[in-house]
Amino acid sequence: ETGAAIPEALFEKMKRARTYRAANAMMRQLGFAATDLALHVDYDPVKDGDVVAWSRAIMQRYAPAEYFDGYAFIAGFGHLFSSAVGYAAGYYSYKWAEVLDADAFAAFAKAGVFDRDVGERFRRNILEPGDGEDPAVLFERFMGRAPSLDALLERSGLAA
Repeated sequence: ETGAAIPEALFEKMKRARTYRAANAMMRQLGFAATDLALHVDYDPVKDGDVVAWSRAIMQRYAPAEYFDGYAFIAGFGHLFSSAVGYAAGYYSYKWAEVLDADAFAAFAKAGVFDRDVGERFRRNILEPGDGEDPAVLFERFMGRAPSLDALLERSGLAA
């Protein structure tokens, strides 16, 4: 309303709030992904028994506080049971997409978001081939290296 700049202390507080609980949110997603993969790869009802207790034990490794005995999130994990095939061990792709997004954007941020050379390299190596080649190969060609977690950790406020 006044046209005055936001005070520096308030601006810094706002930036810190942007990543508040980012570690908890990331661990929650990793717990979902680990549970999904384990259900599709490792779970054996004869050997492992009750799927609710078994999955709760996996998710507990990613939780900041102890779950109560009746915790049965898996019974309502819609991503797993929303169709005949569910996500078929693909829930991890949410976090992997974030890794690739943050890492690729870092190339733009480093050179300048509107840098023509980076934009053309992205178009040539990612957009033009489309689904014609393995996405991992395309990404490595664009970045000149394998994907890195660093940019996602920095964006999430979990690394400097």
